[in-house]
Amino acid sequence: MRCRAFAAGLLALLAAACADNRGVIGPAPPLDIPFDPRATANSIYSLRFAADNAIVVQVRTISEALGLSDPAATRVAHSRARGTKSRLRLLRTLAPGSLERAVTNVAAARARGAKVPLFPINYLGKEFIFDAGIDAYVEVGEGGPENGVRFELYVVDLSSGLPALPLRPFGFVDLTDESDAVSTRLRVQAFDTSGGRAARVADYLVDGAFATGRRGVSVSLLSEGFVEDQNGRFDFELEELLESDDAAGVTRVTSQHRVLSAEDTDVRLSVEGDLTFDGSHADLGFRMDIDGAAGLTLVDLRVVDGSQDGEIRHGRRREARVEGTVDAPVFVDLAGRGFTSSELAALDEILFGIDDVLVFAGEAYVPLADLFAY
Repeated sequence: MRCRAFAAGLLALLAAACADNRGVIGPAPPLDIPFDPRATANSIYSLRFAADNAIVVQVRTISEALGLSDPAATRVAHSRARGTKSRLRLLRTLAPGSLERAVTNVAAARARGAKVPLFPINYLGKEFIFDAGIDAYVEVGEGGPENGVRFELYVVDLSSGLPALPLRPFGFVDLTDESDAVSTRLRVQAFDTSGGRAARVADYLVDGAFATGRRGVSVSLLSEGFVEDQNGRFDFELEELLESDDAAGVTRVTSQHRVLSAEDTDVRLSVEGDLTFDGSHADLGFRMDIDGAAGLTLVDLRVVDGSQDGEIRHGRRREARVEGTVDAPVFVDLAGRGFTSSELAALDEILFGIDDVLVFAGEAYVPLADLFAY
């Protein structure tokens, strides 16, 4: 009897210990990590390198070589300066105000049953290398995929977006047209051959579809896959929906972006709101979830013509209120503990993570965004 009672008591103690360590069912809940703005900012620092990825940067140069974009007119803002010229311009770059002609032409061709190619037909199956004498890619003959083109990859000069001198090739990228009757779809596959074998360092799809309606043009841009270089690997899922209201002169923006870094930081950004065609008014909501080593942090922000209002939460706690403008944010301590100057700088960097994700999305959409805009 005493043995059975002892055994029952031991089992109860073990069960209690398991419940304490693992929860009632399943793994233990995440630790309630105190909010440290500097740790959160450090966890998303790698996003700085996402838009400067060697593959992504060169895809823009390649799109220019294909004649799909004009460098001066369509280059997405890459400035790290604060202000509405960064965050809002990144969205306006994709605004469909100038897409009516392109959409109408493509829609008319598809209505006739014609497939609209992404690349000039005389480029299909070709291979290109960079000619430093003219700062452009030139054809060297066959060697590309049947329904696409192949470009040699080089170590890039980030200040110009062009291959650095002297030229140092390290692999190649295949751009393949996988379009169908519904959407224009580009597949990007890059390989690093510097180690003696072709190691895949990028594989992603960029998909664009559009439609015309009574109110205007609707454009959706999707991109999914991964890129990696010496700065790390980024897995991503990007989705942008742009709906043009011609009568109101407004573009409705709805986007969902997710970027995962090699450091296991998972950043999810959603944007919704309105932009006027002439740039005179912007009313946008930003919500960014940062799931990293510093715990789960949420930024919930409303930006109206550059003035912002919102909050930063960590776990379930409201830590800071955000006021001021995009270029001069003001942080109000909601926990009553006081922010140091380094913590205030880190809070600013956390907000800047929104811009980093938008810059990366804008670069990944190339060349389709450029193609649609003209």
